[in-house]
Amino acid sequence: MGLERTVWHNNKFINESEAKFSIYDSALMFGDMAFEMMRTFNKKTFRLEEHITRLMTSLKILEIDIPYRWKDIRYHHENLILHNRKSFSDKDEIRTLINVSRGLLPMYEPMGKLEPNVIIACFPLRYILKGMSKYYLTGVHAIVPSQRAIPQHLLDPRVKSRSRQHLQMANLEVKRQDPEAWALLIDGNGFVTEGTGSNFFIVSNNRFELYTPKPVNCLKGISRDYVMNLARKLGMEVIEKDITLHDVYTAREAFFTNTPYSIIPVTKVNGKYIDEGRVGKRTKYLTHKWSQEVNCNFVKQSEVWDES
Repeated sequence: MGLERTVWHNNKFINESEAKFSIYDSALMFGDMAFEMMRTFNKKTFRLEEHITRLMTSLKILEIDIPYRWKDIRYHHENLILHNRKSFSDKDEIRTLINVSRGLLPMYEPMGKLEPNVIIACFPLRYILKGMSKYYLTGVHAIVPSQRAIPQHLLDPRVKSRSRQHLQMANLEVKRQDPEAWALLIDGNGFVTEGTGSNFFIVSNNRFELYTPKPVNCLKGISRDYVMNLARKLGMEVIEKDITLHDVYTAREAFFTNTPYSIIPVTKVNGKYIDEGRVGKRTKYLTHKWSQEVNCNFVKQSEVWDES
């Protein structure tokens, strides 16, 4: 331990502290960047292929051309983890990040080379999960901010890009009300969309129906798809539909899904308890089955990081 991590930048390994973008990069000027973030279970990257496929789709839609193919990104991602293996402890899981920018805007050509920037980085997942294990047991409080989800015809959330100022404003507003709360966005029609980095689910009163917003004004998350498939294997009916706050308030259970946490229960929304504020049985069961599927008890793992 103590070794400085390296990142992969345009086919070169450089020290993490030296990784940077130009102040004239399109990413800084427009938030014009595609990205993906992943995690490992037992040091194995979870759903790597799906993440890279989504990245390449985002790049196609954003018209950012890079000199690397799908298999190149996969190779360099996994090779970076191996390259940094001595920087992680045995108890660590790894958080990885791929950022792809268009590069310098043409008007700034005298300032440097006009080429896209592809940077892959990795760091211990515990850096962002430390102190968070309690939420697996108690659930989080979700609050709907005044900031609305941007409709997909203006900014398609299925393209994973860094143009997300609206998500930051939602976070800031919610944290002023409750520093530990998570934001839950609704669209202009009052339908629930997503969190600021998480997909959202509710369990119906009969506990055999799982509802999630249609993937129109929300990200079509990798963890979202995974838990939907897992629920189907467990005999639950999974329904993508327009969800109102009334549906949420009267649900039996609710939870978020995202890459670092996998599943996080939601036990209160706008100050109203979901089923008396208890973590639901289906949420617990899906969490348990996910842990079994990846052979990693990520809840216990998070507790260990809290104690370290």
